[in-house]
Amino acid sequence: MAGSWQQLIVVGIAVVFAAFLLWKYWPSVAMAEPLVRSYDWRRRHSAPVVAKIREALERARAATTPRERAEALLAAADAAAFAPDGITSAIGFYLRAMRADATFCAPVQGIAVLLAAERPELLEHVLWRRLAHLDWSDKASAARCTLDALIALYEGELRQKNRARALRKMATRL
Repeated sequence: MAGSWQQLIVVGIAVVFAAFLLWKYWPSVAMAEPLVRSYDWRRRHSAPVVAKIREALERARAATTPRERAEALLAAADAAAFAPDGITSAIGFYLRAMRADATFCAPVQGIAVLLAAERPELLEHVLWRRLAHLDWSDKASAARCTLDALIALYEGELRQKNRARALRKMATRL
């Protein structure tokens, strides 16, 4: 019976350690709320926002020209951008609008306004990809619009004056 008191001490220490871990790492309400959002336990958008997005997507499906499709996708992006959790949806709609009509500058301006303050590195990535996919000879206005957004980003949030100066020189050649 010499080992029984030692076993009780080990079990007691294990119980105290388990209680400490539960107290320390038990999720609080503030930590549980993003989990609730990620598992969609509540509605992502309100009913009016969903109605606006659906109506804009119906217009995009019925569009006959690339500009009409891009304008409808832009309306869907603007509706999603005003929803509390709609930034990801809005980014997707803006990118689809850019692909629908490569000469349309409004999606570039919309995504620049949406991402400049919160996610400037993502905006930089999106704009450089946009420049890479443009045909510069035919769509100089779209390239100019994208360059202007990059210049504003480098002069503002990212604070890289040399890149802004180089892009400004490039933009004057267009």
